Amino acid sequence: MKRWSIPVLIAIVALLMPMSAASVSAQDETGLNLSISKSANLTSAAASETITYTYTISNSDNVTVDNLSLQDDELGEISLTDTTLAPGKSITATATYTVTISDLPGPIVNTATVTGSEPDGMLVSATTDPVSVSLYINKSLLTRAEILKLNGVPGKGILNAPGLQKIFNPKSQAAEHAGKKDKAKEQLRIRQMTKNQGTVEGQIKIEQKVKNQRR
Repeated sequence: MKRWSIPVLIAIVALLMPMSAASVSAQDETGLNLSISKSANLTSAAASETITYTYTISNSDNVTVDNLSLQDDELGEISLTDTTLAPGKSITATATYTVTISDLPGPIVNTATVTGSEPDGMLVSATTDPVSVSLYINKSLLTRAEILKLNGVPGKGILNAPGLQKIFNPKSQAAEHAGKKDKAKEQLRIRQMTKNQGTVEGQIKIEQKVKNQRR
């Protein structure tokens, strides 16, 4: 009878044992079977303008991917017309975002991730490259309150004041000057105050001198 050494017996037993389930990954680390791209209709936008994002999801695998979900890291969950994607097929989804004053100075940068499952239960996912939209200020699109706030005018009630919720007349220069002091007028006012103060001080000195002479 052939005798086996202990190390050899251990190796034979290990080969005969079934593979442990814990060693099987349920996550598609490569992301090659499922892909996603994202684009924006604007490369730059102003506050009050709307950006439209388009997402394209493709399945290059030879099996159907189910339970699809799409998540944008800034916009949240994006609705899909179908959560099942057959081999070699693609679906698109869109989402919009209206730029606000709080987004300034920008840019707005976000990504999106799609996840799904294959028939054997394996999870697959893919993430887009970051999409960046630069921001600029277009005062013709802003309300009077928003412009005043941008120009540093204090007051918590500005954004809620009824009279400030309209835009300025686009034919005027009011939007450009709102909340800004006229530097020339401000300098003239300071000079006038200094001059008046000097005059008053001079009159006081004269009155004091006359008073002392009378004594």
